[in-house]
Amino acid sequence: MAYSRVALAVIVACVVAACGAGPAPSAASVPTSGNAVTGTPIPTASASPRLAATDPPPSAIPSPDPASAAAPPKPSGVTFDEKRKGDEDPSTTEITQLVRWDGPRSDGVEIQVYGVTACLARPANPAPATSGPCLVEHTPLPASVRTLLATAPASDGAVSWTWTGTFDCEIGLAYDPDGPAYYALVLAAYGASDHSIFAIAAPGEWDEPGPDEIIC
Repeated sequence: MAYSRVALAVIVACVVAACGAGPAPSAASVPTSGNAVTGTPIPTASASPRLAATDPPPSAIPSPDPASAAAPPKPSGVTFDEKRKGDEDPSTTEITQLVRWDGPRSDGVEIQVYGVTACLARPANPAPATSGPCLVEHTPLPASVRTLLATAPASDGAVSWTWTGTFDCEIGLAYDPDGPAYYALVLAAYGASDHSIFAIAAPGEWDEPGPDEIIC
């Protein structure tokens, strides 16, 4: 009888404990889209991309080479020479004009030789029996007073041109009868995008005859 009472007390205690425990809290409900308060989501940090050890470095944009864009230097050590064959008969005389230079001698640079078709330094009214050069330094040389005579790579150091036929009384320098007359010779060094200033190879000469001189 005592055992039955103890068992009955244990059963009653278990029932009371079960009845006193409240229901487990439920998870918070997710608001519907119609009445939800939106907020800015916190971005998830991502690792910055890294180059693999075997990946090549990004290629850089090449910058222009200042040396290649710059104008070549003015020709230096310039000399002029003229050779003739058959002076007895001007119509069959062979004339060779030659220009040499010491520099520049760079690859990719061209030398161009021009005849100057006007005696630019001659005074408007020179005194009788006077003379002087047809070209002096710092004289402007527009294309209208230049005729191209020869071209050569700067590395050659020299260029020549030859023709047949001349006159008994030359005007300025000797020149090809099929081309314009020229009074002086200049040359310049030409690069990829610009050229040097001109150097004088032959300044030519003007000559005002005196009162007793005969003009040919």
